Amino acid sequence: MKPSAMAAWNVMGAVALASAFYWFGPDHTLWSLAKWAVFFFAGLVQPMRWSGQVEAELARLTPPVSPGLRRAALYPVQVGLMMLCAGLLLLP
Repeated sequence: MKPSAMAAWNVMGAVALASAFYWFGPDHTLWSLAKWAVFFFAGLVQPMRWSGQVEAELARLTPPVSPGLRRAALYPVQVGLMMLCAGLLLLP
């Protein structure tokens, strides 16, 4: 899967999960919304930014670049997704 496709799936999934937990949860305060926004940024937006930086640096390397190294751009996004899932499991 390409990094852009993985990023799109992660954004859609994270927005759906965060929205569902926020709107169906008991707390609809501005503070709760801010916590969800920070959680979303830390778990998804920042890893996707790092992934883009890794991909840009890999593009500057001279070919041939091994497939394992090419997949390095996906790792920050995968870690962010795992963090989102782990954080959701901690909810009451």
